[in-house]
Amino acid sequence: MLSSNSVDISDPKPLPFQAQCLSKIDSFHGRVLLSLEMGLGKTLVSLWWLKQNLDERTPAIIVCPASVKFNWQREAARLGVNAEVLETRRSRTPRLPVVIINYDILPYWTEQLQAFKARCIIIDECQFIKEPTSKRSRAVRLLAQQCRYILGLSGTPLLNRPIELFPILNLVRPDQFAKRRVFAWRYCKPRWTPWGWDYSGADRLDELHERLLRLCMIRYRKEEVLTELPQKIRSVVPLPLSNPNEYMTAERDFIRWLREQDPSAAIRARRAEEIVRIGYLLRLCAQLKLPAVTKWIQDNLDTSDGKLVVFARHRMIVNELSKLFPSVVIDGSTSTSMRQQVIDRFQSDSSIRVLIGNIYAAGVGINLTAANRVVFVEMAWRPSDHIQAEDRCHRIGACKTVWCYYLVAKDTIEERLCRIIQRKQGLVNEVLDGTTALDLLLSDLWQT
Repeated sequence: MLSSNSVDISDPKPLPFQAQCLSKIDSFHGRVLLSLEMGLGKTLVSLWWLKQNLDERTPAIIVCPASVKFNWQREAARLGVNAEVLETRRSRTPRLPVVIINYDILPYWTEQLQAFKARCIIIDECQFIKEPTSKRSRAVRLLAQQCRYILGLSGTPLLNRPIELFPILNLVRPDQFAKRRVFAWRYCKPRWTPWGWDYSGADRLDELHERLLRLCMIRYRKEEVLTELPQKIRSVVPLPLSNPNEYMTAERDFIRWLREQDPSAAIRARRAEEIVRIGYLLRLCAQLKLPAVTKWIQDNLDTSDGKLVVFARHRMIVNELSKLFPSVVIDGSTSTSMRQQVIDRFQSDSSIRVLIGNIYAAGVGINLTAANRVVFVEMAWRPSDHIQAEDRCHRIGACKTVWCYYLVAKDTIEERLCRIIQRKQGLVNEVLDGTTALDLLLSDLWQT
């Protein structure tokens, strides 16, 4: 699904500002707060730096939100770095020198990971450890204290007040940020309350900013590097299923599984099993990855400003997402008169951050330039459907890079379909209107 004005965010060649980040990490001796705005490649920069001297910098631990840990594994693999994802609360000895673990289960793995004797820890979305007494913060601290290299990653390390920066600064530069109380009195305008000292204020922010840039922080915003960015950046984000066993059962013995769900559908399915099988499996993928999808969208909204356009295929998915997020909806049931009202509201109302649309009903003929982030939670059959949907935000006159995220169920038919559509895009040009027909896909789908 790549074209001349787009790039896969996993392109292994660093952009100039990313190369500068790598040099700055070295200049800070591998102890940094890497504060790049969302979409500028914090994951890749960290992995590039890790790979530069893999023997010296491993074993390594990557701590991240659950919704992105398989994306970390995928990006590492693209760079030739084998990484192991740790799952469940049942700990064991890691098998690979790079491990990826989410915050929720980290406290249950602390003992095993301390024995791992990591040399490097990458703390993704490090604002998650802003509360120093939380279990996740204590677990990160225990592991980080034995590491020579510490990379704290966040596009928004300071969510509300300066005191929230102290935990990561204390890990990265304990020589400069040793005491929370000293930091608070200098930068947080403390005040006495009946419940004790309150450090929720802010003071000397210019001084703090200059000090961070001098000591440990690498900061880039999108507007600073726009000339280096392509017009579109696409990223495939692998997500886990809530019940992988159900999916595997359905894929292995489809008719039997379908008979248990809907006997009459199973009879109909025998007449055109391959086509029906693909359709059912894709719907099942959409349902089983929905918890991970909602977590990813929420994390994206929490860690960045601006609006999202979310595309899906099935009404059930559109309906479920619309219940979970304050949003407006365009699907097949949206009347022509209501359609423009929905668009106008999304374009002008700052309180509406999400538009959820059916990829066919909302993917053509409308202008959604209030957003520059497009999220696909389901795949269409044709590359052209995706391109047209992306271009609701990527319009003539738009000066912002459009970030396109494809949330794909890991190790499923959906992941295979994504690869096939990417390959077919190289065969289908716009003269043919992107008509990658179903029969072009069927012969490949079970062989990839």
